[in-house]
Amino acid sequence: MFAAEARWIGDQLAAFPAEQLSPLLNIGSSTGEFRETVQPWIMRHVFRPLAERGVEIVHLDARSGPGIDIRADLLDDVDFARVGSTRYRTVLCCNVLEHVRDSGAFARRCAELVLPGGVIVVTVPRSYPHHHDPIDTLYRPTPAEAAALFAGSSVLNAEIIDVGESYRGEVRRRPWILLRHLVRAPVPFLGFDKWRRSMTKPYWLFHNYEVSAAVLRRDHRPPN
Repeated sequence: MFAAEARWIGDQLAAFPAEQLSPLLNIGSSTGEFRETVQPWIMRHVFRPLAERGVEIVHLDARSGPGIDIRADLLDDVDFARVGSTRYRTVLCCNVLEHVRDSGAFARRCAELVLPGGVIVVTVPRSYPHHHDPIDTLYRPTPAEAAALFAGSSVLNAEIIDVGESYRGEVRRRPWILLRHLVRAPVPFLGFDKWRRSMTKPYWLFHNYEVSAAVLRRDHRPPN
């Protein structure tokens, strides 16, 4: 999650009374260390303000680790039934949809976890290079396209966030990585997918990364 993205999410959630947000389920949470140390702006802008307002926060991820409250794969029926025994007033689905093989099915299950009248916050890369975690389907929707996946929900706010960062920052820290693209350019036959990703990445030397973001209200139970 980018710092600008975290600020946007925090600002959106600040507009709701705490009792309208709690309990909150953070899907694809990663570990406490990730939220607090690797990307400390997540804690600073999103979760600390929520905790200070008394919002109950539950962190869910497909893997286990410190700071992860529930380990579950929402596309697994047994896991989903277990998680679904509790209904939430808010669900965060941030930077997850590009990492699941069926984004539509995953989004529908996220929506089913939210009580009617509850809030769903979804963010997905709009313009960003391929990145494994553990897969990247290259799902890069507009805000409207991402919001449409959450059946039974209506859009309260949606926009594309220019996060103010790009591949330039990585190159400034490690300028030698540009040599990878030069070395790989004449040898696509050594691995076409890797070659194609390497050849497209310099695009973000001149264009900032972008994130599609939307805040939704859960209106009713989506159809099966």
